[in-house]
Amino acid sequence: MKAIILTSQRSGSTFLGRCLAAHSSIRSHGELLIGADIKAPAPLRGRRLLTNVYRYVIIRGWNPVGIMERHYVREEAPVVLFRAMYNHVDNRGVLNYLTAHKEIRIVHLRRDNLLKQHVSKLLLGVKRERAWQPHTDHKIPVVSVQVSPERAIRDMQRVRDNFIRFEKLLSHHRKTELVYERMYHGQTLSQEAWEKISDLLEIESVPIAADLVKMNPDDLRPMVKNYDELAAALAGTEFERFLD
Repeated sequence: MKAIILTSQRSGSTFLGRCLAAHSSIRSHGELLIGADIKAPAPLRGRRLLTNVYRYVIIRGWNPVGIMERHYVREEAPVVLFRAMYNHVDNRGVLNYLTAHKEIRIVHLRRDNLLKQHVSKLLLGVKRERAWQPHTDHKIPVVSVQVSPERAIRDMQRVRDNFIRFEKLLSHHRKTELVYERMYHGQTLSQEAWEKISDLLEIESVPIAADLVKMNPDDLRPMVKNYDELAAALAGTEFERFLD
């Protein structure tokens, strides 16, 4: 069976992917279209631009449809899937491939609190234990960042609109929607998430944990230096509810 986890950045897709990859019936290849699973040579590690160029060449990134075709012909497990952000698939060739292959099943993952998602993206650029630290398997220091209300609103609108757009584009596929806030149960998937996934992918629901923990606190205040300014800007808008 062919499947894809489709989402936007900082929505818990790495956690979900690791849980699914640990299932005996699933072979997951991470963010396939950017070669995220490819380990760069030691001299390039820690240098994001050079690492990305290396991966692009290795996977032949100029031909994303070819990457997907090679991926889906593998028969390593009953279910073969990969993860993709909206920007990874947002070109004519990939979109035509996805819409034409209605046998591909979609796990459409979103984050309800779009403001926390935006702040999480900004915090990636703030040094903690390492300069680039997208995930962690232990508690790390809480850091804060200045948030532009205007940019936050634009980003939240974009992420919301992308979810709606891809829901329509892939309306003829079998798919399920997962919500970040209801997906976690400690370090494993919630029962609700497992039931949805097992039904979609026709696999046994089993308790599998991932070696990841949440990086950021639930409260936005410690993470946003100008919280009061941000709260005032969002007051009365559709995004005000995300401040809680």
